[in-house]
Amino acid sequence: MSSVQQALRSGAVRKDTYERLVCADCDTRLVTQDRGGVGWRRACPDCGREWKQIR
Repeated sequence: MSSVQQALRSGAVRKDTYERLVCADCDTRLVTQDRGGVGWRRACPDCGREWKQIR
């Protein structure tokens, strides 16, 4: 699992018009899951890929 910043640089994730994170393959908005510790887990509900995001 890579970070959201690495995914933005590689093109796996992009931002839409309203600066929301979108999976580049599925064109679906990412959902946020709390990891309980530091940061969040961002996931695509269609393809199941996940990225970590630190606060």
